[in-house]
Amino acid sequence: MIESADLPLAELPHSEIAELFKQHGTLMFRGFGATADDFRALVQKFSTKLFFHQNPNRETISDDGAVLLVDAHRNPIPAHSEMSYCPLHPGLQWFYCVRPADEDGETTVYDGVEAYKRLAPETRELFDKLRLTWRLPFPTAPEHQERVFGTADRAELEALFATFDDFEYDFDEAGNLNWKWTVSAVPQAPYVDAPTLCNSYLGSGALVSFEDGSSIPQHCRWDALDATEEVRVDLQWESGDIVMIDNKRVMHGRRGFEDPDRKVAAMLSTPNF
Repeated sequence: MIESADLPLAELPHSEIAELFKQHGTLMFRGFGATADDFRALVQKFSTKLFFHQNPNRETISDDGAVLLVDAHRNPIPAHSEMSYCPLHPGLQWFYCVRPADEDGETTVYDGVEAYKRLAPETRELFDKLRLTWRLPFPTAPEHQERVFGTADRAELEALFATFDDFEYDFDEAGNLNWKWTVSAVPQAPYVDAPTLCNSYLGSGALVSFEDGSSIPQHCRWDALDATEEVRVDLQWESGDIVMIDNKRVMHGRRGFEDPDRKVAAMLSTPNF
């Protein structure tokens, strides 16, 4: 945890914070009295690019739609890595607490490097050997293409897709995009030389199978769930808190809550370190 001392949030040393982040994978900034503008400024300080979530129906608290509230429903959310089904898988997941729930509603984090070590040998061997293929259960409409890929122009999209490994796609007559992407089930974590259990096969609307088309055995899913629960950390929110998560190493989720006034915002970005 990075707590306020003499330095304001905007003056925190970039290199020192980046090194702490590389080591731990998750940092919480507390006691700075951060506003939504402070949150946005901190994200930009450590980022080269902002990402827009594919779901355009989330309430936004920024003019450009990049800062989204994540309280549309109050159900618990299982461990997942945001947009890990997409080749543009963002490196940084950010959260900002406008107002915590009166009770419950903690954001949960799961270090995938530690979770991987806790997998049963059979599960670990299977995930090491077989890659995952992701498909969305619905075509990506042009307006969603703009949010996810930064453009809906066909030529620009095809040029971008040509840079992706193991990515297959086609457009239907209405311009909707169907695609699938194949990637390691346990990729190498950034900044540390170790595989990580950091994906969305536990909690995602995307369709996933092994590369050969076979299903992930249910007992392996349960084993992965057990491994992540063993390393779970609950983040108890206070107003003004900011959390920075390595989205390619650490999964996140949420405890359910009842308070309709809970407000936690999120952003996604590419790190500049």
